[in-house]
Amino acid sequence: DVMNAIIGIIADAVTIVVVAIPEGLPLAVTLTLAYSMKKMMADQAMVRKLSACETMGSATTICTDKT
Repeated sequence: DVMNAIIGIIADAVTIVVVAIPEGLPLAVTLTLAYSMKKMMADQAMVRKLSACETMGSATTICTDKT
């Protein structure tokens, strides 16, 4: 519960920065992608490029091969 509270506070702070300072948008995008990468790594998904997290969010089908 403490971790969720901390994440909520950070999300609120980033929102305020983006609203108050438009230049804060790149920071918000970078933090969001880094958080996504961390969550994917926790699920044993290796992330090589930070921008791949955004692309993976739109994937609807994943095909695999057993070889």
